[in-house]
Amino acid sequence: MTTMSGASMTQFCDALADEVLQNIHNREALINRLEKLHHESVVSRDTRIQRLLYGIHNASLAVVEAITAWNQCKQQTWYRKNTFELHDATSTPADGNREHVSQRCPFNIFSWNGQNYMKKMLSDLDFVAEIPEALQFLGPTTSFQRNPFLLPMNVDELALCHRDKSNQSTVESRKISTIPWKDVKVQRVQHSSFIMLLDEFHRELGSLSNSLPDIDENDSLSAAYATSRCRDEMYSTRFYPPELNVEDLSDIANTLDPPATHVIAICCASLILNCVDADIMNKLLFLTKPIALKIFRQPLGSLIDKARSYNPLQKFDVKVTNIVHPFVMHEKMSKDAMTGTPESILLLTAWLRGVLARTYDADSVTSRSCSVDKVFSELNSANSRRNAKAGGMNKPTTYLSDDSNKENDVHCRNASVQVQTEDFDQIVIQEKDASFDKLQSFNGLFDPEPIRLVPIPIPITISVTEGSQAAVVNGDLEVASSIQLNDAVRICDPYESLDWKVKSAPCRDENGRVTFELTAAYDHSKIVAQEKKTRDDAIYRLCYGKDRTPSPGRALSSINLNEHHDVASDQQTSIRSHLHIKEVRVWKLITEDMDTRPPWRKEYDDEMIPWIEDYADSNKCAKLFRVRVKMKAVENSCRDSPYLNCVHQQRVTFFERVSLVKVIDEAFHAVCQWHPKGSLVDNVKWAKLSRKMKFMSNMKNAKHEIDMAFVRHNNDRKLDHARFHSILRDIASMQYPALHIDIALHKVVWASLVTLPDVNRMMWKEAKAMAITLETRRVCAQIRIATLVRKQHQRAKYAIAKSAAVVIETRVRSLLARALFASLVKARNDDATFKHQTQCSVVVQTSWRRYFWRNRFINHQEVRKAEARRRIAAVRAKLKAEKDRVAASIVYRDVIRIDSTIAAVAIHFHDESAFKEDAVLVMKVYVPTTKETFTFRLEEKTVRECLENALDSSSPLSWNEMLQVDALRELPKRLMLRVVRGRPIFLFSKKNIVEKGTLLKKVAILAAGDIFVLSLFRSPHEVAFVTYQPSTRLSMRTKLINSKLTEWLRDSSPRPGYQCDRTNSSTEGMLHLLNSTRQKELLDWLVKRVVIRKHPKEPHSMQLLLQFEAEEERILKLVTKVQSQWRRLRTQRRAKEQTFAQYEKIYNREYNMYAYRNVNTDERQWEKPKLLGVDDLANPVDEWREVQTEDGRKYYVNYGTGQSSWLSEQDAARLVQRRYRSKHESDLLGARIQFPDIVKAMKFIHGARVKYEQEPEKLSNLVNYAMLRHCLDLDFESAKPIYEKAMKQSPNHPLISRAYGIFLLASCQPTQAMSFQASTRLFREADVSDPHQTMIRSAAEIYFRWAVLGNAKNPLALLNYALLHQCIYKDYEHAEKIYRAALAIDPTNTFVTDNYSLFLQERYPGGAYESTGPPFSVVRRSKTIEERPKFGEWSKLIDPMCPKKGFEVYWYNRFTKVTQFAEPDWNEVWAVRVRRRSVVPDK
Repeated sequence: MTTMSGASMTQFCDALADEVLQNIHNREALINRLEKLHHESVVSRDTRIQRLLYGIHNASLAVVEAITAWNQCKQQTWYRKNTFELHDATSTPADGNREHVSQRCPFNIFSWNGQNYMKKMLSDLDFVAEIPEALQFLGPTTSFQRNPFLLPMNVDELALCHRDKSNQSTVESRKISTIPWKDVKVQRVQHSSFIMLLDEFHRELGSLSNSLPDIDENDSLSAAYATSRCRDEMYSTRFYPPELNVEDLSDIANTLDPPATHVIAICCASLILNCVDADIMNKLLFLTKPIALKIFRQPLGSLIDKARSYNPLQKFDVKVTNIVHPFVMHEKMSKDAMTGTPESILLLTAWLRGVLARTYDADSVTSRSCSVDKVFSELNSANSRRNAKAGGMNKPTTYLSDDSNKENDVHCRNASVQVQTEDFDQIVIQEKDASFDKLQSFNGLFDPEPIRLVPIPIPITISVTEGSQAAVVNGDLEVASSIQLNDAVRICDPYESLDWKVKSAPCRDENGRVTFELTAAYDHSKIVAQEKKTRDDAIYRLCYGKDRTPSPGRALSSINLNEHHDVASDQQTSIRSHLHIKEVRVWKLITEDMDTRPPWRKEYDDEMIPWIEDYADSNKCAKLFRVRVKMKAVENSCRDSPYLNCVHQQRVTFFERVSLVKVIDEAFHAVCQWHPKGSLVDNVKWAKLSRKMKFMSNMKNAKHEIDMAFVRHNNDRKLDHARFHSILRDIASMQYPALHIDIALHKVVWASLVTLPDVNRMMWKEAKAMAITLETRRVCAQIRIATLVRKQHQRAKYAIAKSAAVVIETRVRSLLARALFASLVKARNDDATFKHQTQCSVVVQTSWRRYFWRNRFINHQEVRKAEARRRIAAVRAKLKAEKDRVAASIVYRDVIRIDSTIAAVAIHFHDESAFKEDAVLVMKVYVPTTKETFTFRLEEKTVRECLENALDSSSPLSWNEMLQVDALRELPKRLMLRVVRGRPIFLFSKKNIVEKGTLLKKVAILAAGDIFVLSLFRSPHEVAFVTYQPSTRLSMRTKLINSKLTEWLRDSSPRPGYQCDRTNSSTEGMLHLLNSTRQKELLDWLVKRVVIRKHPKEPHSMQLLLQFEAEEERILKLVTKVQSQWRRLRTQRRAKEQTFAQYEKIYNREYNMYAYRNVNTDERQWEKPKLLGVDDLANPVDEWREVQTEDGRKYYVNYGTGQSSWLSEQDAARLVQRRYRSKHESDLLGARIQFPDIVKAMKFIHGARVKYEQEPEKLSNLVNYAMLRHCLDLDFESAKPIYEKAMKQSPNHPLISRAYGIFLLASCQPTQAMSFQASTRLFREADVSDPHQTMIRSAAEIYFRWAVLGNAKNPLALLNYALLHQCIYKDYEHAEKIYRAALAIDPTNTFVTDNYSLFLQERYPGGAYESTGPPFSVVRRSKTIEERPKFGEWSKLIDPMCPKKGFEVYWYNRFTKVTQFAEPDWNEVWAVRVRRRSVVPDK
């Protein structure tokens, strides 16, 4: 089993999230369909509703299961991120790592549209209760509250039923039996219900964690979880184990004969949470009393940690659940039977029963074995005897340990405890009763063993003095804090030293030193005597070898002594002189089960790994960064250090960094050197290695699996180097199937192979070499950095000295320059006198010349001014004519206000006289404040989309409708205002307006006799007001920028009785409403000042504006009205007299209505001039007029028909013909080629010729030159050998195969049938290797299409292009058009005629290019043989010249130009005719 990397896991999570979204969208679509069907009154909708209910049921299950899979993937990513194994891993962490293991994996919430989707599922189907068909189908007693699966039971009932299947009531069973669908899996629905309740439980945890003060960020979930348990602990046990208290469980676990419920609860919880030792789990088949008690006596630290880190989504071992289920579900473990039981055991039992009820299959439950009752009876009998005995003795003796050893309660709960203190020197063993002796004798499970203590080094050194209890720590207090009160330590030697007990924990004394005290005075002489005895004992040396001999680091001479003392050789005598020892090592004693160090680390910590000086007698140096250092000095600095943060590199740091391949290689060579020596590993050596390394010791049938692995990988019953690697990987994958193969192999190698002596020596040597290499690099870099720093200091000193010298030189040069300056000033004064005299004479001469030329220039200026006046008059006349023409094109004009910015909008219409313009309408926006005009050119497509969307038109609008004032009024609404540095800039939005910002308030208001829904949106720069009128379904919008809002509030005065700051009310108005705390008051204030009224210019529409805008508009209207009345009275009479002479009537055929044209200014308008009154102008005459533009160009216009043209009738006819030919050419050859493409093609073609001449054997040159000769030069003879040469070099290249296949068909190689078969085979092979035709695209453009564009009248070029579309693009209709164009040029060309004939033959069924009917060209020569009214547009035709017998008759659709051999489906034809029908009104 392999695991995914971090990137792959992220991609997998994203894929699962996409699957969740897909299921959610499917469910939402079904719910929407159900709601729509519910509101429709459709006859016989029962079946449809049942189908939708069933679909929603399955979709809800799919959503919950997809979210669960996504959550598990996210949890696995979390486990990887926190760098520890999953909860169900077999390894148990040490105490130092428990804080990581006790972290609970977070339960991820899947949000959809900003809300928890599982929370939404609990309530989004409540409306189903209003559907009578659903009530009839699911039953009248069905509750649709919290029922996302649409079953007779809701989520809570399903989860409760799921929790305790044995206690299901008759009603619940009846409800389950009445599920309407037969394929519903109840267990699947119940599991999904549990997931939804778990999600709801975590939502409550989230709300509790947000309300808890002073909680660490990393522990907020645990704190919230603890708070929810305090609120309802029994409810939380439905999802998580209870919070286990170490003291309570320790008291229960230390009981000699505990009750059966206590033993079974803790034992089963340990099995479920995988806290049992591997040796017990491997041999466990069923539970007995001794096994249950042994599991019960195990340390509780792992159980508590895994209970805290329990994940409800994890899966349990089926074997464990089968063993545990009959015990947990026993009637004695029920809540009613466990009266008087501690609350922690009750909660733990409730959680166990809930877990097994969910995970255990009810169909596989067998009858309870009598052994379960036997275990309960034996445990209860032992407890009863113990209670009776305790009652008779009248004293509590049910616990194993006393108060003196409370620090070992959790980890040391064995039958006997051995403690050494300063008052007792002998072993104290508590008395055991007879019942416990029986337990000891059962299979040897409870044989008392003394507690084995092992030393672990503390990363500090201490200084001690003989005869003193004080020890001074040479290190940090934080590191020394690992030594606690009553800890047992060894000093100077991990094995030869006595066990010293700590009397006081390390602390700082008055001198600032870190010290602690021992319970007894320190005596070093016994260590020296014991070491001497060990060295002199020959038998000891023979038994233990050199591993137990003192290493150089442990010799007495290496200890820092103030003075040397002789020590006695007898162990019973000791020297009492005060020997002061500095910097000695300290080892702390812990129990063996707490020691999780690997063997190699234990040897290192016990100073069993000697330090070999490789450079002691060598002068070898290393050079890095231009620095040379001696390896001897580097080696000495890398010696093993007892401190935690050592400055120099240590070999122990690099031990685990040794390459795994090197370790396996060394192990292979070491095993090969076993007797008998060889170069391969045989089966005997492999068996020896397996026994010695204990491969797969935690698995059953380990020996069989190891033998089978050897059988799978051996070669002639031996393993070579590669097979040795592969068999180790196989062993690792079997031993750790849940881990990645590399991680599993790493664990196997580091747990076994590193203990081989040769491998261990090699690894320590490599680790030392790596440490020395890195240390050498660091030393050289340090020296180089120090050198550079000194260099910078020297440079700084040099710069100071240099700057001082520069200052001195500057002062000297300044003195010299002053003297020189004085001499130069005197010379300058003399020169100035001479120059003054000269200038006086020059001035006199200049004055005379100026007078003469000034008179002449004035005369010339008068002539130029007169000429300029004439030019200006001509330009002004031209501008006036242009202005009149532009004014005549205005179709809409209005004054708008956007964000208190007034602008004048004018829309110009370009009719047929402006064909060369890109836009049809031109919108000009003039801003009076800045005197700027913004011009927007709108194409017909843009105008049509905007107006059709604004008017909500279901059919396309005509120009007459679009040029109406009501329609054009919608275009200015697309204008957007942006203020950049105080300058207003108008933009035209082509997209639909979507409101942005945060919705602040939505309220219904009554205005103008109707109800409107007002929505207020707030963005960083403005406040938007949007109203929706339900009666007309129309929306209106206005906005208020922040600056204008501030100004409005400042100018507004508070209403009477309003409480505000009286001191600032006169100057600041209502500005206090801008405070964030008064947002609600501000919104109410704004809502009251929203004005909705009838639109003054559109009587059938409404207008939305603010109160200050209405006031400003009212004032503006009053001013305008007064002015207009005065002007109207003055000019009414004179204007009416001139109107008849000034206007004429013209017809606009686009809008099918008359307009009025000003004959003087050429301005046009739709409305009749008001001065005409009831009179009207005469209709225009149907005649063409020749009109000139301002620049003198002629065009023709007919005001009677509304037509205009730049062309005469002859020019128009020629233009139509040219357009048709251009359209035909573009349909045939595609879009016109651009000039850059021409340059690129010519450059490529020229390069192909040159490259072929330079390298004629290169494949790319051969292919390009062959296609050049074939397509452009049309030289088939010279192209053939080049193609054949290229095919020999690369017969399967898709480009060569396709080009050569086209060449075979185009050149009509004999015979034609063989050439066609060969080319078809080449095309088929090319399609396999290049299905998307990527390799021929550039070639098709450069050679085939370029040949047609460059030589369009050559039939062979058209033939190649037709074959490209026929054989490569499969566009047979286009190919036929190109064939016909080639035949039109040269109908006698045999190459074209032969290929066209073959193409037509293969178009019929059974051919290579078969189609549903004959080509369209056949229709022209066919005859109609049958037409009927029921056929409609279809006709039955016959082809008298059909080349293939049996396909003469076919059907033809005259509307769609479709041909087909099969008779049409008349039902479908009739349906099409019905869909396109239209009702003709009666005349």
